[in-house]
Amino acid sequence: FRATLLASTTQRLYNLIGTADQKAQVLILLNSIIVPIAFSALSRHELEKVAILAICTAIYSILMSIFSIYPKRRRGHKPDGTRNMLHFGDIGRMSEKEYLEAFQPIFNEPAKFSEEAIKDLHDISRRILLPKLFWLKLAYIGFFLGNFCAVILALYTILD
Repeated sequence: FRATLLASTTQRLYNLIGTADQKAQVLILLNSIIVPIAFSALSRHELEKVAILAICTAIYSILMSIFSIYPKRRRGHKPDGTRNMLHFGDIGRMSEKEYLEAFQPIFNEPAKFSEEAIKDLHDISRRILLPKLFWLKLAYIGFFLGNFCAVILALYTILD
């Protein structure tokens, strides 16, 4: 039961990470469509401010989306100096011998292994998923607010 719970929770976290990455990719795609359209509107003097706002919004949203997608790197350990023996960033900075010496005692003791798996779930949530969702939230807020303002400004310009 415990292994199933850990596997299920891990899968849910990785599904959330995948969903967040897909949403960021969609924002990048949408904004990459908006930018050339907005650039073409720059030639119309009355829509110049609207176009500039749309371009700035798109660039901001693209940057925040890229920050969301880009994997978070570490220096081979957590901020408190400990290592996550199941995290690629910590494992990758160790030699094979060093990793085997550190991981073997954990792997051979079920209680320690369970604790390491639980700590990995926390690490995934705190160090990968939360920052990813933070940047994605900023991208969406910028996208909606900027484009809302651009539409309002366009309507004001056209109806004036």
